[in-house]
Amino acid sequence: MNDLVSASPAFARCVALAERVARTGISVLISGESGTGKEVIARLIHRASNRASGPFVAINCAAIPEQMLEAVLFGHERGAFTGAHQSKEGKFEQASGGTLLLDEISEMALALQAKLLRVLQEREVERVGGRRLIPVDVRVIATTNRDLKAAIGSSTFREDLYYRLSVFPLRIPALKERGEDVPALAAHFLKRYATGAHAPVLSSAASDALRVHAWPGNVRELENAVQRALVMNHGNPITPEDLGLAAPRAGMPSTDDGSLESRLLAAEVKIVSEALERNLGRRRPTARALGISERTLRHKLKLWRDSGIVTAA
Repeated sequence: MNDLVSASPAFARCVALAERVARTGISVLISGESGTGKEVIARLIHRASNRASGPFVAINCAAIPEQMLEAVLFGHERGAFTGAHQSKEGKFEQASGGTLLLDEISEMALALQAKLLRVLQEREVERVGGRRLIPVDVRVIATTNRDLKAAIGSSTFREDLYYRLSVFPLRIPALKERGEDVPALAAHFLKRYATGAHAPVLSSAASDALRVHAWPGNVRELENAVQRALVMNHGNPITPEDLGLAAPRAGMPSTDDGSLESRLLAAEVKIVSEALERNLGRRRPTARALGISERTLRHKLKLWRDSGIVTAA
């Protein structure tokens, strides 16, 4: 997707930095929560670079089984493994002259990290089952939603590879850090996905619901909410219910009024929200991680939602 809506200063600065580094040939490490638009920024860097006429090849390192990722990245020769009936070039060869995006680089196994480091240093690949070194001319952009320095500390990510990839680190702010972008993005997605001559408008209650929601799924969650609203809406304007959001309630309890009760509640909401985010919104593993029953978690979330308290659920 090409959704470079940057009404907020935080995201505008990020876009400006991306355009600036695009003019160089250095490696870029883009970090940020899931759904913030890391691939969008990676594509912007490619389009604004002197490699724009070359290919842009993206690979999700978490989506490919560990035993197959090496062959996908570096290619393989015929007979290299069962099912390899013909030779095939890998993503590095396919991206030669352009840009290779290594999405979710933190999920790559350590053994393969060492081979990737060698390719980045030598600028040549050796296919699985092959003996010939193949030169490649590729700009590498990597993305991660994890803290790679913490991964280095836990020995799950190579420090030398981190510094090879992170010549220019670029952090994408979460949507909750760029609130000005929410209405602009909502309008953008309404225009994109609406059928007919005119896109429906948001009611004031829907706009308020968008404003106070925490958006743990970031831009992707907002895009999904707008698409849902266009399916559910039977008239005009769009309501919070169409978006799948609770309408903010007048007199809803504050979680930051300074009292002990509100501070304890805010801490509990934060802990539960972070656990939900780590478990991708799935309630059963979240409840297990928190040491409570799924029924208790469901009750808490409903109670908070009915009170107008924003959570990650």
